[in-house]
Order: sequence, then C-alpha cells, then structure tokens
Amino acid sequence: MAYITRRGPVYYLNLRLPEHLFPRCHTLRLSLNIRHRQHALFLATSLAQQVHSHLNAHPMADLQTLRRLCSEWRDSAPSPTIPPAVRKTPTNAVMRNSDGPTLANLSKLYIEEGKRGGTWREVSTHEVERSIRDLFELMGDMPVEAFDVQQARLLKDRLCRCPQYFGLRPEYEGKTLKQVVESGATYKTITAVTVNNRLRKLSAFMNWCKTNGYVADNPLLGLKVMTGPAKEARLSFDRQDLTILLDLAELKAEARKHPWRYWLPLLGRATGARLEELCQLRVDDFIEQQGIQCIRIDDNSEGQNLKNASSRRLLPIHPTLIELGLLGHVESVRGTGADRLFHGLEPIRGKLGHAPSKWFGRYKKKRGITDPRKTFHSFRHTLIDDLRDSGVQDSLIKRIAGHEDGAVTFSIYGSRSPLKAMVDALRHIELGPQVQVAELCHTNQTSMDTETNDD
Repeated sequence: MAYITRRGPVYYLNLRLPEHLFPRCHTLRLSLNIRHRQHALFLATSLAQQVHSHLNAHPMADLQTLRRLCSEWRDSAPSPTIPPAVRKTPTNAVMRNSDGPTLANLSKLYIEEGKRGGTWREVSTHEVERSIRDLFELMGDMPVEAFDVQQARLLKDRLCRCPQYFGLRPEYEGKTLKQVVESGATYKTITAVTVNNRLRKLSAFMNWCKTNGYVADNPLLGLKVMTGPAKEARLSFDRQDLTILLDLAELKAEARKHPWRYWLPLLGRATGARLEELCQLRVDDFIEQQGIQCIRIDDNSEGQNLKNASSRRLLPIHPTLIELGLLGHVESVRGTGADRLFHGLEPIRGKLGHAPSKWFGRYKKKRGITDPRKTFHSFRHTLIDDLRDSGVQDSLIKRIAGHEDGAVTFSIYGSRSPLKAMVDALRHIELGPQVQVAELCHTNQTSMDTETNDD
C-alpha cells in the first residue's frame, strides 16, 4: 500500500512492493512534487493502483521501469480539487457533500488504521487491498456520498462478470478490468463465493465510513450473490478417487521436485486439516503427548495463522504416516536448521498454500479427476464423512476438524482423554491403496529430503 512522507515542503510517495518480486529493494520512493497533504494522498493512492495493475499484467517489471512509469503517471495526472474546510455543525447528521472526501482518500485511511491497529492478518490485508482495488478499477473514484445503492448494484453486477486470473492471462494485457467486463466477451468468471467475499470486504469498509461519520448508510449492507447450498461447493472423494490420488508411487514421482507434493495429500487425508494449516507446519509442531505422536495446529509462530480459535488443536499422527517415514522426514528437515517443515514454500499474497493448491489441481486432472468441486479441501470433507459413517460422535469430529462446538463437551467420553478418543476415531480412516509401505518408506528420505527449485 502507498504511504506519503514529507521532506521539507514536498511530499514523497513510499510504495511497498511485493517482496517475492522485489527481494532486494521492495520500496519505491518518488517525489510527488506536491505540497498539499490531501493532494498528495489522492495522487499517491492513484499511483499505487496503477503500479499494482501494471504488476498484475507485467510481474517481471523491474524497479527502474516502475519508477519511470510512476514519474510519467505523476506528471500526466490532473490536479485534484480540494474542498475548503467546513466548520462543524452542532448536529450529528452526516453532511451530504458531493465535494466531500473520496473513496480513494477514505480507503487509504481505512487501510492505514487497520494495519496500525493489527486488525487484519497478512492474508486478510491482501484481500482487503485487492477488493478495494477492484472497486476503483470497476467504478472509478468518487465522493463517498455518491456511492449509493444504485452504484452498489452496478458494482455487484460488474464483479460477477470479472474474469478469473485477470492479471495473469496474456489476452487481457493492455486492457483494464472494466474494459474486459464491458466487452461482452465469453470467458470464465470468478465464482459467486469470490464475489461475495469481495463484497463483504467492501461492506466492512463502508461500515467504517459510516461509523466515522462520512456516510449515513452502508449501501453494500447485506448485498450478495445468491449461491447454492455450501455442501454443493465441494464434494468428498470416493474410494476410487483416493486410490488414484494417494498412489504412493505416483506421489513419490511428483516429489522429485518438491517433497511437499508427497506429504501434503497424505496429511490432508489423514488429518482433514486445511491446506494452509498443513503448509505452515513447523518441525517443532511434531510433539509427543501422553505417549502419542501428535501434530500441533497452532498460530504461535511468525507466519502461522488460523481461521479461528477453534482451529487450534492437537491431532494424533495416523500410524500409516509414521510407517511411511513422516517423523524421519521431520527430523531430516530439522537437521538442516529449517524451521518450517515445507521450507521451500514461499507465500503468495500471504498464503503458503498457493503453489500447492495450483499443483494439486493439475495433478488431479492428470490423474483423471476433473470435477471442479473436488479440490484439496475435499480431503477434509472426506475425513469428516468417513468419521461420521463410522459412528464417531459429532463433538469429537468437530474437535478433530477444528470446528466450533459450544453445545457438547468432552465429558461425554468419561475417563478417556480427547487424544485417546481421537486415536480410536482415526483407526477408521484408511489412507488409500495398500502399497508395499516398507519398500517405499526407506527410499523416501534419500529422494525427497533435498528440495529442488525446478518447476
């Protein structure tokens, strides 16, 4: 996001660039040649939007090119008009002023306040910034009071027509998002779930505007796209799917490039954990409790985030994973001095699971599973369904999955501890094909302990 600093009478742009694209110097500094703070905020926000749009279309752009482009955009930008200061009136009513603060001005303040107060995790910050960027690309900037219910409905309509992977597809190069949306072309659009997520982020921004007295009402309140039942969004894997996906020989071949390609599907099946929970595991998250080898799902360390408080849990390690050499792999990674189990993963927009998610999508299609409702998250649904079919009580299933359960406590298990109850429950879970485990596990370490950078 863009920040401004003042050196003498002139304001400067300080724009933080993605560290994975600019590892050596990830801050772009440029004189705005402006002395008025509100002018500077307006221009800085505009430049930040243009830089991010350019990086979406040209991710290999270098710092010098971005600085040159920023200078050109700065010099060609029209001078914004700043309304004169208005004396406060004794009424609490919101002033309706078409020349009042703009969405761009307020979004800048909103994001700065959210970051300063630690309101969002890194992933959430990326999502907020992305949603606000979409707002400007589709609707342009305007006084906040001009963004009414008609504008809100138009935004929803345009979001529903946004293409998938807009910043990555070559056919969109040189086009704005609004141009593509209004072109009438046929393409695959973002999902209703994605549209609703962005509307929620923008509604939170408008709530902030309302709370701070900039608007009387939030025109986005309750606005969303109708979707089918949540259960239809993802399907569980059937037995044949599991046999295909968890073929140890195939996973071993995939792991020649990255060890996580072997372990993540197996861990997903055996734990039902979310992909991001698995990708951020550290070697010290593998511990022994009550004589049971366990995996700790937590957010105690830097770079670890959880969906909610109920996601924090301790899971027994499935005995088949131990037979396959998981603990040996953990120790080999620990011996390298690495903290994270899958230390080769780099965060993309704050998520370590970005690359594994894309790889798994390609892998399942290559193996003949093409239903888009079957994703890595289907391992989670499959585990829950299998536990339920085996008669495991819902309260224990929720404990294993990291779901909230305020109604039932573990007192129903008498003298048994939750860990022992989990061990009994997980005995019902078969990981997949009965491949010769002993034959494969002694070769896994030599072939997968060293991660390559090939792709």
